[in-house]
This record gives sequence, structure tokens and C-alpha cells, in this order.
Amino acid sequence: MDELNEMQNTVHEYRKALDAFSKRTGQATQTVELRGSGEEREKIARMDADLTAIEERAQLQALQLRLAKLESQPMFETRAPKAATLGDANDRGSEAYAQRWLNAVIRGDSQEMRALSTGTSGAAIPTDLERRIINKLQQSNVLRSMCPITTIDSKRTISVEGSLPTTSLVAEVGTITPTDPSFGTAISVVPYKYVTATKMSQEFIEDAIGNGGIGSGLQYVAEKCGLSIGLKQEEAYTTGTNSSQPEGIAGSSANTKFVAASQVTDLAGAAVTTVTGDNLIDTVHLVPVQYRNSPRFSWLISDTFLKTVRKIKVNTTDYVWKVGNEGGIANGAPGTIYGVPYRIGQYVPTATANNNVFAVVGDFNYFEIFDRTGITSMMDPYSAASTHETTLYVYTRTDSKITLANAFAAITC
Repeated sequence: MDELNEMQNTVHEYRKALDAFSKRTGQATQTVELRGSGEEREKIARMDADLTAIEERAQLQALQLRLAKLESQPMFETRAPKAATLGDANDRGSEAYAQRWLNAVIRGDSQEMRALSTGTSGAAIPTDLERRIINKLQQSNVLRSMCPITTIDSKRTISVEGSLPTTSLVAEVGTITPTDPSFGTAISVVPYKYVTATKMSQEFIEDAIGNGGIGSGLQYVAEKCGLSIGLKQEEAYTTGTNSSQPEGIAGSSANTKFVAASQVTDLAGAAVTTVTGDNLIDTVHLVPVQYRNSPRFSWLISDTFLKTVRKIKVNTTDYVWKVGNEGGIANGAPGTIYGVPYRIGQYVPTATANNNVFAVVGDFNYFEIFDRTGITSMMDPYSAASTHETTLYVYTRTDSKITLANAFAAITC
């Protein structure tokens, strides 16, 4: 009662202060914190703090009363076990059983536990709490973390610089010949559509812990559809052919561009296990210096390639890859290959087919991902209504392009 009276008095003073401000300025009362005088703002802030303190005291007192009431109740009660009957309080699938089990756990009521159990060690948990799904661990989308991502509103054409204007050393009053910058072949960006769809029965949607929201079956399915799309995109970003699909940084189109730029260390169809230390050093130095200084200068390799590099030895016994930088964090720095950081892509080729790209090193500022939109979902409850099913469609549109092949070099077979 004291808190109630104090709150009423404070609210009354609060309203008086707001009315006074409104009469003085002609402004709406809610603008007092912006347009009020320093004294008015201070008074309002002080009363806000008083109201908050009163509410907190009232909540604390209410909690204390509830605790006192609970403590006054007996901790144990005699309850004879009942035979489990469908729908009653001893049916593990019923709401009544779940409520009794939860209350027994909270209160530590061992007698209730024995009443719920057919044994003596404790009651079986409710059916709903036993439900679980084992998630497969999937590697995240590596290239989306390495490359610039641009959102586009339509198809795009990107001009690639060919050459700079010519600079000449001329004498005083010498002839100056102007030149223009040139541009190479334009790059066309086309958002390709990736979509996954799945049907769910209405019973699944209702029974998988709710109709929607966090923890629901619907949320689980939507997340897995998004993960499936992400993995499919990662595959295209890595090995896409640039024909009716994105261009992959280690795909056949990329290999052609690297060959044209004379930037390939060719293993002539040999296996990835034949890669040598010389191959690694030569490939890094095929990339012009200006691109090697970029924060995004990195290797993209397969796990098989990494294993091969780790096994390179001197005199058949001494590993070139020293223990101090074996890929983990050592002395505060991540592992590198010839001083260049690396990322492992699960779709980088490892087979010995001709023109496969085993590894790419370069400035990944020049491998760009273009998203038309983010991942979008659409629910269709009508097409399969005759079987009481709902179809979830999840889709996105994206493309990827090598915007400057000169910024990369590759090891191929």
C-alpha cells in the first residue's frame, strides 16, 4: 500500500510538470526531453528514476510473498502410483504428466517422482522433452567470407580496365600527345536462381514443438533449406563453368583465363601429390606485386592439397613445414603457406583430370559475388492441400565472376 500511494503521488507530480511545460511552450508533452529547460528535464528524469525504483521494490515484495507462500507448503505429499492410461496425468505424452514432472523437478519432490515412475530411480521424462534432431555439421560458405559481395538490382555489365593513359617526359614547349585509358572485355553479370523446396505435413508443423518461431520444426526446415542453398552456391563459386551458372574461381572457365594470362604452374596431368615447394613459390610470384600486398591475398586449396604440402620434406626426413606454423595458431599468427594465409574449400578439385585447378592464390578482391536478393522463402499451403501438406520454397539469385585474372595464379594438372 505504501508503494501504491508513493507511486500515485509521483505520477501526479509528473503530470503537473508535463502540463506546465506544455502551457509554457505550446509543445506536445512528449517533446520535453528535447525542448524542455534544463530544470524541467532534470525534474522529469528524477521522477522517472523514482517511478522505476518504486516498481522494482513492488516487484521484489511480490516475489518475496510468493517465495514465502511456497516455503510454507509441505515439501512431500503421499501420492499412490496410478496405472498409466492414455490421456491421464501418468501418460508421458500428456500435458498433465509434463506439468507434474516439471513441478517435481523444480520443487525437488522425490515422492512425486516416485509416483510418476514405474521404478525407484526417478520418473521418465515427458515424451516432448525426448524429441531431438541430430544435426550434421556442415562447413560454412568459405568464399562468401573471402570475397566482396555486391547486391545488384538487375543484370550488370562491368568494364575492366585495359591500360592507363601514357605519360611522357617532354622538354620545355615540347609536343604533348594526349592518350586515353582503354578498357578490356566487359563482364556480364547474370543472377542465377538457386531454389530448394520441401513438403511438410500439417501434423509435422504442429507437433514439432509449435507452429513457428525459434525452436519450431518449421524453423528447423527453413534453416536446413538455407544451408542446402549455401552449400550449392559454394560449389558454384568454386567450380562453376560460367555457362548458365556462376563462374567458379577454380572452374574450367577460370583455368582458361589463367592459361591466357600465362599464370599457371602446369603439372601436366599429374596428381596433387606431386606438388613441390618450388611449385608453391613459383605460383605466388606469378601474381604481380601490387596484388600480393592486399589484405585479401590468400590461397584457396583443398584439404588434400594441404596434406600434400605438409608432407613436403628435405632429405626425405626433415619437413619443410615446420612445427611452429603447422596450420594452427602459433606465436599469435595463423598458419600460412609460403607466408600467405590459406582457406580450405570443400569443392576445390582433387582429381587428376586435365585442366583441374588444384589451388588458387591471389587477391580475392577481384573475385566478386553478386547477389540479386538475399535468401527468400515462400509458403504454399494450397498446391498439396488434398494431402494436408504445405510446401516451403527457399530461393536466392546470385552470380560470381573473376573480374581480373591477372590478380590470380593457379596450380593445375
